[in-house]
Amino acid sequence: MTIKRRFIAGAKCPRCEAQDRIVMLTTADAEWIECIECDYSENRPTEVEEPQMPEVADQVGVIQFKPRQK
Repeated sequence: MTIKRRFIAGAKCPRCEAQDRIVMLTTADAEWIECIECDYSENRPTEVEEPQMPEVADQVGVIQFKPRQK
């Protein structure tokens, strides 16, 4: 199993708040992040559910502004 490591520039650790210490690790079937400072780890979802659209669509209106007459 091959693990690909990639540092995330500018990211802060949620636990120790160290900056530039988060690495993203990826395999063929999983993805997670780890902090190299405090050993924090968090799994990332591999599938993202799309939000359900509301049954009633929002109504969009157009408003046209006219310049004031002096």
